[in-house]
Amino acid sequence: MPFPDYAPLFEAAVSECRDVRTLETLIRLRGRGGGVRLSGRVRAAMAAPGLLRLEGLAPFGAPGFYLAARPGEATLWLTREARVLRDVPAADILESLTGVPLGPEDLRAVLTGCLVPDPRPTAGRSYGEVIAVDLMGGAIAYLRHIEGEVHLVAGTRDGLSIEYGEFRRRIPRRVRVLSDETLPGSSEPLTDLTVALSQVNMNVDIPDAAFVLDTLPADVVPMTLDALRRIGPLEAPPEPSSPK
Repeated sequence: MPFPDYAPLFEAAVSECRDVRTLETLIRLRGRGGGVRLSGRVRAAMAAPGLLRLEGLAPFGAPGFYLAARPGEATLWLTREARVLRDVPAADILESLTGVPLGPEDLRAVLTGCLVPDPRPTAGRSYGEVIAVDLMGGAIAYLRHIEGEVHLVAGTRDGLSIEYGEFRRRIPRRVRVLSDETLPGSSEPLTDLTVALSQVNMNVDIPDAAFVLDTLPADVVPMTLDALRRIGPLEAPPEPSSPK
């Protein structure tokens, strides 16, 4: 059914995430990204416009990788392999790491529950308790009332389905990302990745220097995106085989 009063409900649902200009959080990844099983913890810092820093945390010792990105510039340093990737868009690096093709601004919007940067509603429909809101650019947001508050609980954009849960002040702490593309010979999505956020700090000051990797060891060797995909710094270790 058409739902003409979609705009105020949508604005209520995104009232918190719209105001997030910076985000610091610990990300726990589990699932499948681009057909590869992933598992890991990543320390993340994001800021508008388009600033990103990721640190791939290891069970012990220094981070396994650092990624720093600014508009038009991104650097990935794999510390253990002494490899560096430059002159590649941040979205391509993120897709190689996680299987999810999102740039820094889109990643911040997805993780904070806005689905897209600067979401602008254009139409609404109701499906029982769920309200679907079309957004400028082609994304669709799905709203539902939870404990008296309206939340953006799911959405679709750019060949991805996003599911949100465990809200605190309308900001999700759990994000699930699924791709429309499926595994070869299967109906399962190529990407089915669950992201848990903890230690969340919003709108804190983050120095500009955090988003630049200026000084790297002299022995680092340039690499390509294909090499990054083969190394797979977030790839889960093989599961132990069952004893016979």
